[in-house]
Parts: sequence; structure tokens; C-alpha cells
Amino acid sequence: MKTFKLSSNKIILLFTLYFVLVLNIGFWRSVLENAPISNSANWLLLATMPLFIVATMNVCLQILFWPKVNRVLFPLILVMAAGASYAVMTQGIYFNSDQIQNILQTNQTEASAWISVKFIAWLLITGILPALFYIVFVRVEANKHWFKGLLWRLASVAVSLGIILVLAATSYQNYASFFRNNKGINHQIIPVNFIGASFKTAYNYYDAHRPFEQIGLDAKRLTPQGAKKNLIVLVVGETTRAENWGLNAGAPDTTPQLKQIGDVINYPQVSSCGTSTAISVPCIFSRMSREEYNGNTAKHQENLLDMLQRAGLYTSWRENDSGCKEVCNRIKHIDMYKTIADAAAQCKGDLCYDTVLLDKLQQEIDAMPNDGIIVLHSNGSHGPAYFERYPPQLRKFTPTCDTNQIQDCDLTKLANTYNNTIVAIDDMLAKTIKLLKADDKVNSALWYFSDHGESLGEKGIFLHAAPYAIAPSQQTHIPMIFWASPGFYSDRKLDEACMRQTAQQPKSHDNVFHSLLGIFDIGTQEYKKELDMFAACRK
Repeated sequence: MKTFKLSSNKIILLFTLYFVLVLNIGFWRSVLENAPISNSANWLLLATMPLFIVATMNVCLQILFWPKVNRVLFPLILVMAAGASYAVMTQGIYFNSDQIQNILQTNQTEASAWISVKFIAWLLITGILPALFYIVFVRVEANKHWFKGLLWRLASVAVSLGIILVLAATSYQNYASFFRNNKGINHQIIPVNFIGASFKTAYNYYDAHRPFEQIGLDAKRLTPQGAKKNLIVLVVGETTRAENWGLNAGAPDTTPQLKQIGDVINYPQVSSCGTSTAISVPCIFSRMSREEYNGNTAKHQENLLDMLQRAGLYTSWRENDSGCKEVCNRIKHIDMYKTIADAAAQCKGDLCYDTVLLDKLQQEIDAMPNDGIIVLHSNGSHGPAYFERYPPQLRKFTPTCDTNQIQDCDLTKLANTYNNTIVAIDDMLAKTIKLLKADDKVNSALWYFSDHGESLGEKGIFLHAAPYAIAPSQQTHIPMIFWASPGFYSDRKLDEACMRQTAQQPKSHDNVFHSLLGIFDIGTQEYKKELDMFAACRK
């Protein structure tokens, strides 16, 4: 019986090409539907994506191709890939960890209802028969010197990584915009979708059984509740960068209303913990600094809000973004999109104009039993659909880029659109301060900062989530302001003049955890005075 002896690199290349050309028909159809070839702006993306997918898949398969193990693993992957490709091709299925979990919980009746003659034929022709051919007729060519074979494989990986880096450098904005605008489409790339999802499912199982750590069990108020309630409204912004913040020197006039409020303190030198919401938001409320931060640890550990609640403060989270990233899991949580009466008029999809965060806020403040903190999680400058983040009456900067295909926009129009999102933030913050000023029954303060910044085409980079070590300043330099009523300054023994003076010093998200513990006078071993940005100004 004739067999085919091939080097491991050739076998991996053939598997890669087979996956890309045959078993990813559903993925390529989705790509063409969302980036039609009739639009010349998509030509670079469409021309380079096959090369990008081949290079990426080659790296993944090189990692999985081990001596002897490949004889079982690769035929198994081939059969599973054929089944997954049919689901993607016929039903547009996305294979993420949730889908794997769903498959594992499917019973015999549900499975039999899904199986059809067409599915069996496709599985047989594209999966089972090629897998049997590989097992019976293909042999890995042995190298006399094992290290030479390893060097050739490392060279293949190096070439693939080089291709990926070149494409990232030349076409980053096209890929970033495409995958951000078409969330989940990466879960249709076979077989890396279900391989990655399977690892994620296994990790999730392990993760679910990790112990949960309580922190700050010694936290308690060191001073009694005063005659008036003290409230901090903490506004966590989204994707707003300091460079375009109107209160900062040299920035466009994006904060006209805040400029008219004389007792607002602006902090011009503030850095974020991360370059994405998924990192920054848990990090802000974690006891860990940016250098120490570990997402898995934070996920299994209490945070600042848990400590404040344990110390007796009223704690509440109002959501108008992509979720609290598990920070608010154990406190009161209000999803504004689900609670406002006129969502159709104030929302685009499941994101609303940030003024919805003020809906029934006064009633919540009135009902507070004692001192407290209310977090407003805004969607701020959330992209790439910046034009949907503000109402028509706040369209101050024109002309604008009214599309989510931001890489196709003139950079001036893009900047105008982004600036309008900050005009909307300015409007929401000014209205919040006005509401707090009008309530003389509460000593109140507002503290605002963004979670991270945003790139708007500088050096060909758009959006955010760049690795922090190489991230441009536009993604890490963020705005911050503080406002408080005279009663709050007095009750908390804060020197406003000192606050204004120290505002020029560098600050970061690392200050939030300890500053809130300090301003509410909460005693705990977790508190670090050197990171409390208000400590120097308390009398």
C-alpha cells in the first residue's frame, strides 16, 4: 500500500490550506456580507485577510502538532472541524465557550433533531474520509537530526509571525474596525474557534471552583454619621481621552458647561490602569495597583465597593455601558436600558445617551438611609459608532463622520464626531452637578474620570486596547474632575484651595481605592495613605 511521506511543515501547511479554503466557507461568506467587495474601502482588508488567517492558523497548528499525538489529534480536529463548519455555513453558529457548554449539555433528543442527511454527507466527505486518508496513507517524514526538523518548524512560525506583524503595522485600522463592528465573527474561524473555546470552557470549569477571597474584613467607619448624609457620585467614563478634554490646556472647547462651573477642579495629568474597559474597570476598584493587577485574581476577590458596603455605606451602581465587569455583583445594580420608560427615544441599540443615568437619581438619593456612593457607569465616547453617543442638539463640531467604518473617514471629521461625544459628557456632568447643588439635604460630591483613552488615527492607530507597554498616550492619558458642595468640604474636613493646588500633580487610577476609603474615613489595613490623593488636603 502506497503511503505519502511528508515533512511536518508540509502536513501542517496542507491542513491549514484545507481548513481555510474548504471548511471556512461560512466564515468567508460572513466576511463578504459585512465587507462587500463592491466597496473599494474593503479591498485591502479582503486582499490581506486570507494571508492573515493562514499565518495565524499555521502558528496554532504548529503548537498542536506533536510526534505521535498528531496521529490521533489532527484526525479528531478534522472531523470536529467538518461538523462545526456545517453549523457555521448553514446556521451562522458562533463557536465560543458558551456554545461548547451548550453542546456538552445537549441531550440525545436534541442532538438527533439536529442531525440530517446533508449534515452526515458533509461530515463524511469533508471530515471523516480526509481523516481516514491521513491515518492510513500519510506518514511524517523523519529527520535524521531532530533539531533540524525543529528549526524548520520554528522558521515557519517565525515567518507567520512576521506576516502577522507586517499586516498589523499596515492594516491595523481595517482589521480593528471590521472585527469591532462585527463582534463574534472571529468565532466562525474553523478550527481555531472551537479549539480556543474548548480551552476556555475547561478553564471556566476550573475557574468556577476557585475560592472567593474577602478583603478588608476589618473595615469600619472611624467617625459617626453626621446630621446630613454625605454622598459621592462617582462617574466612570468610557473611552474619553485627555487630549480632547476641554478643561485641559490646548484642547478643543468640548466642555463649555463645566467651564462655567467655577468650583470644578480639573486634573490634567491622570493615567489609566488599562487600555480597555475589561481591564480598567476591575482594576480601578481592586486593591491592586496597575503594576500588580491580575484579572483572574480580581475576579475571585472582593473589591472597594464590597468594602464600602461592609463598612455601612449605601452603595449603588447605575449601568449605561457594557456592564460592570463583575465589580457590582454584590451591590445594588440598576441597568438603565431596562428601566427607563422611553428607551426608543434615548437609546441606540442597548446603549443610551448618558443623561439616562440621571433618571430617578434624585429619588434614589432621597431614599438613601445613610452616607453613600452611587456609581454612574457611562458609555461616554464609546466607539466606533461615535455619532450615536450624542443627541442632535449637541452636535457642536461639524462636519462629522456618521458611520462606524471610522477608518474610511477623514480624520478631521472623525475628530469632530469624537469631540461631540465629549460635549455630551460635559452636558451630563453639568446636569448631575446642578442636581446635586439643588439638594440642600445632602453634602454631595462628584468625581469623574474615564476608564481609558482612544486613538483617532494617530500613526494609523484607531480605537484602543493596545498593550499598555506600547500603547500611545492617547489611550492611557485620561480626564478627571472633582466637584463638591461647601457642606461636603466642611464635613469631610477638606481644604478646597489645597485640592486645587495638588490637582496639578500626576494622578492615576491607583489613587481611587485608597482615596475613597480615606474620604469616607474608613479604617482598614488595606488603606495606604500615600495613594490617597485627598490625604494631604484633609485638615
